[in-house]
Amino acid sequence: MVGNQAKIGSFRLEFLVELNSVPLELFHHPLLTQHNIRLHIKRDDLLHPVVSGNKLYKLMLNLEQFKYEHKKTLITFGGAYSNHLHATAFMGKSLGIQTVAIVRGEQLVPLNPTLKDCTDWGMVIEPVSRGLYRQKQQAPEIQSIIDKYPSPYVVPEGGANRLGVQGVAQMLDGVDQKDLDVVVVACGTGVTMAGLISACEPHVRVIGFPALKAEKWMGGEVQGWLDVIACTNNNWALQHGYHFGGYGKTKLELLEFMDDMEANYNLLLDPIYTGKAFYGLLKMIENGNIARGSNLLFVHSGGLQGRRGLSTKSSS
Repeated sequence: MVGNQAKIGSFRLEFLVELNSVPLELFHHPLLTQHNIRLHIKRDDLLHPVVSGNKLYKLMLNLEQFKYEHKKTLITFGGAYSNHLHATAFMGKSLGIQTVAIVRGEQLVPLNPTLKDCTDWGMVIEPVSRGLYRQKQQAPEIQSIIDKYPSPYVVPEGGANRLGVQGVAQMLDGVDQKDLDVVVVACGTGVTMAGLISACEPHVRVIGFPALKAEKWMGGEVQGWLDVIACTNNNWALQHGYHFGGYGKTKLELLEFMDDMEANYNLLLDPIYTGKAFYGLLKMIENGNIARGSNLLFVHSGGLQGRRGLSTKSSS
């Protein structure tokens, strides 16, 4: 498998002075040798120092649409530690776009490192209660916030729309799938997984690891996004046993695993998404749930800025 120059659509993102090839690194681990498995990691976390991984891919076509419609304000949604908000704020500053975030939770002061970056980059924070946030754009109160700003263009939480799915499909551009058996990715909204499913050839299976308790709904979300882009691929599955208590939750076992990956394998992972997914993948290999001789690709979806919240977020 060989990575090529990453495509980011026709929209010229001026702040990306030069896009280097996204490396595909062969990962070495005793478990892989024991089970005769080859594992490459697509290092989309190295795509850009701030806007890395799937965040750029989910936003790029939305930015094209924003420009096409001559909008003036980009409004989106997220939690207090959102990688999506962080990436949106930086891109807004770099491209001269006013950004606004409707943020879950009324008590945001003092700002955590994620939101501090966002405000430093010019993003306006509009905190709302968790109950109101759950209603998103259906609530009149939310709509009144949107209506305050000139010519708004609204991007759903996490870039979860058709353009987000279509952008993510480009994450596999340049990957030779001929000898590939499985693609592995972390899941939050299901958008990234759906995009990857649509980009995979029929013989390649996609395994998603939800970062939250999603047994009752994540499968429907993924299928829903596939329906939106008229993709009929059914070569995918979800592994629900590795959320470590829910979204934003960690356990000592996960943190020690991340420390081991960094110290002994030079692989940085985040505690919200990629750490859980990579832990789950190695557990599946250890338990014999991945066929011997398989050729795997783990898509590193970035989000490393979330590591800064480890000292302020509770573990369970």
